[in-house]
Parts: sequence; structure tokens; C-alpha cells
Amino acid sequence: MLLLTFVTSLLATTVLALPSATEKRADSVLAPRAICTPASGAASGDDTPAIAAAIKSCGAGGTIVLPAGKTYNMKTMLDFTGCVNCDFQIEGLLKASGDTTLWDGIRAMIYVGEIAGVKIRSLTGTGVIDGNGQNSYDRYATDTGFSRPTVIYISGGSNIVLDNFRMKNAPSVFVNLRDATKVATFSNLNLDATSKSTILPKNTDGFDIGESTYATLTNISITNQDDCIAFKPGANYALADGITCTGSHGISIGSLGKENPDTVQNVIARNIKMINSTKAAGIKTYPPGNGHALSTVSNVTFSGFTVQNCDYAIQIQSCYGETAAYCAANPGNAQLTGITFDNFSGTTSTKYSPTTGMLNCGSAGKCDVKVSKYTVKAGSGTGVVLCTNMPSTLGVACTAGATG
Repeated sequence: MLLLTFVTSLLATTVLALPSATEKRADSVLAPRAICTPASGAASGDDTPAIAAAIKSCGAGGTIVLPAGKTYNMKTMLDFTGCVNCDFQIEGLLKASGDTTLWDGIRAMIYVGEIAGVKIRSLTGTGVIDGNGQNSYDRYATDTGFSRPTVIYISGGSNIVLDNFRMKNAPSVFVNLRDATKVATFSNLNLDATSKSTILPKNTDGFDIGESTYATLTNISITNQDDCIAFKPGANYALADGITCTGSHGISIGSLGKENPDTVQNVIARNIKMINSTKAAGIKTYPPGNGHALSTVSNVTFSGFTVQNCDYAIQIQSCYGETAAYCAANPGNAQLTGITFDNFSGTTSTKYSPTTGMLNCGSAGKCDVKVSKYTVKAGSGTGVVLCTNMPSTLGVACTAGATG
């Protein structure tokens, strides 16, 4: 029902005004799009200025092409300002410098701010954006003050499209969507962060979907070491469909309520394959006190999840970021309404066996949660779902003792 409402709303916002039969205007014939191909191999080792110049020349309704077989190096942030209704085609390689001193404190490698109608895509599927994050992984292990950039940071604007290319080795988050962006479509993407050292690529969220309306993610593969997709404060009318996550922290709502009142609503995550993850699907909220604020989550459905060697299949945390002793004195007050875990199958890891789910609602909050068609098996033993403060109508047999 949510998806139908979502699509209906999108269609309702699109009005096509056709010219009358008597109109004969010269501008009724569409002019061909301007095409720019920036030069690569700058002597400075930074091709960002050349790409920025191409955006300036062809960005207003034009096309910028990074051809197959070409490598473009970035030592500075690429700002898409001016790329309005533009088509940015990556067929070659766009590679960030591995020099961490160049990126420390820089918000993004690629910044898309307040732009209406930008496509970043590969027509051939050969395009690659390489965050070159190995040095960042290694440095952050001993220098947590190192402020790492997001690969693509989308702030505001509308009608944003990312399609049909690969992103690899993000120093931190791959894609951050926020600041009231309207209508963003992410499709046919392959994201992977792997380390060549013993240091894991931490905090490499695939997508952080923050304040936005109508974000759609389809047919995406993500291999990383943090949330596969995280729906952050302000996410509204979001759909994730046909996602494969490997080695991640799963599909998450949150974390919410750390410092400000936070809301996530109207989210569907469906047809998800989750492999070797800490959880498949879950909600993370902070308890009250200690500077934390109220978390509100409503109308969220996780459906059609296949679990393969994940520690938990389903998880609700009402004591995120604090100790059990703290939460005993300050019980969670998150408001959860219309939360559904539906059609989960597969087998968890043996880490917490025989527990397959951990559902902990705070006693000071609201917990409108349902579980249906849940057939997940434990890695060993007879599977159980641990519960605290769950409704009697939950829909799955509960064993007392959920924490977290």
C-alpha cells in the first residue's frame, strides 16, 4: 500500500503541458545537447579542474563524458555546481588520490549540492569511481581524529540519478543523501570496500539516506564493513528493492535520537539478500537522558529477506550507545508504530545460537511491531527470538531476555 501511495504521489507531481495545435514556435524544437569531454592526465596530477570546466561549459542541459580507457585523477573535491539537468557519463575511471592529508576534513570527494536534474551514470556499465581508501583505513586505525570524506555527498536538490557503475574503496561512507533532497534514484550499482591490510574498512556505509523524500534504491550489490543501507533522521517515502549486502551491519533504521528528536517514516526494504552480516534488518534508537532525544519510527516494512550466516536476522535496539545499567534507570522511550518484519528465511551464524532475533523495546516507549512468515533457522540448536516489551500480537514465539 505504501509503494502504491508512493508511486501515485510521484505521478501526481508530474504535469505534462502539451503545446496547442496552433502553436508554432522556434523553441518548440529541442536543440541537441552540448557534449564535453574533459582532458585527463593533468601535469598537476589533479584532473578535477578540467572536469569542473567541462561542467561549467556543458552542465546546463548538456553531457559530460569521461571515456572508457581513460583515468581521471582527483586531488580536490569535484563540485557539481552548474550541472543542472545534465548527464554525467562515467565510462572510464575516476580515481581519488590516496594521500590522506589532501582529504582530512574535506566533506566529500564529489559534492552534489542543491542541483535539479543531474544524472551520474555509465551507459556501458564500465564506469568506476575509486575512493582509493586503503590509506584511510590504515590511518584511521590509529588516528580516529582523521575526518574522512564521503565519496558522493548529495545535499538538497531534486531528481538525482546514480545508475549502472561501480564505486570501490570509499574512505568512509559511499553515498550520503540529506538536506531535504526530493526524488533520488539509485540503481544498478556495485559498491565494494575491501582492505589489503589487516585493518578493516570501517564506517563504509553503502548509503546513508537522511532527510529526503522519495529515495529509491534498486538492484544494488554492496560489500562493506558498516550499514549496508541506513535510513537516517528525516528519511521519508524510501524504497530499497533487490539489494544484496555482504559483510555489513545490515539494513538499518538509525541510529536515531543521539542528540536531537529524530523521525524516520514510510520506508520499505524488500527482496534483500543478506550475507555474513551482523544483522539482516533492524532499528537503533538511543534511550532518554544524557543529551539524547526522542526517536519516532513509523510505517516501516522489512519484507522478503534471505539470511545467510548473519548473527541476527531481526533486531530492535532501544538502548543504543548506552549500557544496560544506564537503560535500567533510563528505559527507552522510542515511539515505534507500524513496524513489520515479514517473510524472513535462511540461517543465522552460530555466534549467538540458538538466538536468531533480538527485539528489545523500551518500557517507556511504544512498540507496535509485527513479525510474520518468519522461518529463519539458527546456525545451531533450535532457533529462538528473544523479546523484551513486545506486544502479545507480535506474531512469533518469544523468549524473554532481549537486550541492547
